[in-house]
Amino acid sequence: MADVPELHLVQNRCGGMSLVYEGRAYKLKCAGRQKYWRCSKDKKGCGGAILTNLDVTTVIKRNGHIETKAANWMST
Repeated sequence: MADVPELHLVQNRCGGMSLVYEGRAYKLKCAGRQKYWRCSKDKKGCGGAILTNLDVTTVIKRNGHIETKAANWMST
């Protein structure tokens, strides 16, 4: 069985909740039928994002982070 990264909700400095997934922190930006989490470094230009179900138990979709995009661009 493959290792499946765990989702963790933690309280941040402002009293809100952040999602920790694969060693990165995400801030909740929008909640509708799914929750949309942006990388905590989004103001520095990171485009990483995660969509989860409302219970935050399953990752539905992921967008890459700026470091991986830059590394892929440089290798081509």
